[in-house]
Amino acid sequence: MEHFEKYESYIPFDLTNPRNFIIASLVLLAIVIFRYLLVAGLFWLAFYKNSSPAIKNRQIYATLPSRKNQLYEIKWSMYTSILFAVSGVLMGVMWQLGLTQLYLKFDQFGYWYLPVSLLVISIVHDFYFYWTHRWLHTPKIFKLFHSVHHNSITPSPWASFSFHPVEGLVQALALPVIILFIPAHPLALLIYLTFMTLSAVTNHLGFEILPRGSEQRLGKWIISGVHHGQHHRYYRYNFGLFYTFFDHLYSTEHPNFAKEYQQVFDKKAP
Repeated sequence: MEHFEKYESYIPFDLTNPRNFIIASLVLLAIVIFRYLLVAGLFWLAFYKNSSPAIKNRQIYATLPSRKNQLYEIKWSMYTSILFAVSGVLMGVMWQLGLTQLYLKFDQFGYWYLPVSLLVISIVHDFYFYWTHRWLHTPKIFKLFHSVHHNSITPSPWASFSFHPVEGLVQALALPVIILFIPAHPLALLIYLTFMTLSAVTNHLGFEILPRGSEQRLGKWIISGVHHGQHHRYYRYNFGLFYTFFDHLYSTEHPNFAKEYQQVFDKKAP
């Protein structure tokens, strides 16, 4: 574990050098795109190319998105990947300049803080996302930018990062801002980024991955396919990223969430 407590394990060269910054951005771009294609692709194969009743009984929409729509989502996700890559390198620059709360020793805040930091970051990020998402739904901003994402009325896993570049920039700035204030180990951030990708893919999957009956338990507080699918169809509800806390707090939770969740499992397979 000592390897993960060394600065050089994460940033082996000076990112404030423009040449190094560009090289690092290109390398990270390749990693971001690979991760996106791998995670979204695996879920796409598991759910879109699987005709078993166990899978089809979880299908949320009567008709899955067309090939044209899925290619549209992949195209816009490539643009967003560029922004996410540059954002990642920017965090490295901030770290090198001593501007962040990143730390290296696992026990600096106690080992208990490692999982707690993930939870704290996810809640703060959810709050940031909720209000920037509400802003993106103001009429002029929606028409200019957020409509790119909402053109996927029935999204596929490829819609995970299908954003207009302005929206992509807003989302890419979340973590650089968060690490200015919240102590985090870089390994915890890497785990968090993987969690973000999995969450984005499953929320846009078009299939519900939580068990039957979760609408009154885990699914009441954790966002998954049905919950976020309602946002794509009804626009005015369900603005959260990971959790439904802020939708409940600010009265933007769709009133028929539990009913529509049950309907997914009660219907006959398409």
